[in-house]
Amino acid sequence: MSSGSRPPGRSGRVTAGAVFGAVLVAVSAGGTARADTVQARCDIFPKGEDKATAVLPCAFSQRQGYVSIERSDGVRYELAPKGDRPGNYLDARGRPAYRQRGLGKLGLIFRLADESVFVYWDTTGLPNANGSPSAPGAVPAAAPTTMPTKATAPRTPFEQTLELQGIRFRVHSPNDASINTLEIVPSGLEIDNRPISREIDGRITGVEVADLNADGSPELYVYVTSAGSGSYGSLVAYSSNQRKSLSEIHLPPMTDDRKASDGYMGHDEFTVVENVLARRFPVYRAGDTNARPTGGMRQLQYRLVPGEAGWILKLDRIAEW
Repeated sequence: MSSGSRPPGRSGRVTAGAVFGAVLVAVSAGGTARADTVQARCDIFPKGEDKATAVLPCAFSQRQGYVSIERSDGVRYELAPKGDRPGNYLDARGRPAYRQRGLGKLGLIFRLADESVFVYWDTTGLPNANGSPSAPGAVPAAAPTTMPTKATAPRTPFEQTLELQGIRFRVHSPNDASINTLEIVPSGLEIDNRPISREIDGRITGVEVADLNADGSPELYVYVTSAGSGSYGSLVAYSSNQRKSLSEIHLPPMTDDRKASDGYMGHDEFTVVENVLARRFPVYRAGDTNARPTGGMRQLQYRLVPGEAGWILKLDRIAEW
């Protein structure tokens, strides 16, 4: 894949792939973003296959949303951001591509038109300058690997503090079992800053604060992924009502909308995009295995609206590609 020219390019969030946006993009004192390059390992999976046909060194760089991956065998991928949906790209030939979670802090997955590229930050076992593996007994570069089928984020406690518009949220979970406890400690509310503690089915994979309805009272969105090969996503969300206290935000079950849930088998990703909450997942056709969805991708976009007894995330748009 040939390289092409690339043009230059309100919420707070912390996600399992934070290295993608925070570690690899540096901002100079003058405010201009520059591309940083990280040496990585690339596992190449032909489309529809669950065995890698190549494992080799590669260089990964990102600048203002534009991604470049250069393999040691000379193959280069240039991906340009597409629209306002994070993780969606066009390759150098104008074909759709997208970024997918599933490796946790270990790396990133890029689904391309003809193959998938698993980018790992750990280069142990790849040839060094002398052409030999970098660690004794490590897997050589030519050895095929098996495609992961679920998230592999390390089981360490989750602890993050986020702030927006003067309201702060401390989010904590042991994140060490299939069922965990989530604790949210707010501060800055005018009346009630009592902690909230509840059980969650899975582990926290990301948190964001936003103000989707632009009312000056921020919301907290906690993304949870269940254990098992399905990696089903769920949401815990709270609104700071008129900056006085927290009330829960309700996300209706996906099964309430047949069009939205058709072909759904988990592997969700949540993110805030401007003034909507987006939920993206692969679509499975009849006969697809868990590791091989063939129905493309679907994204559901929700808007925050008042309900009879609180706030509701109302499905506003369904997009597929």
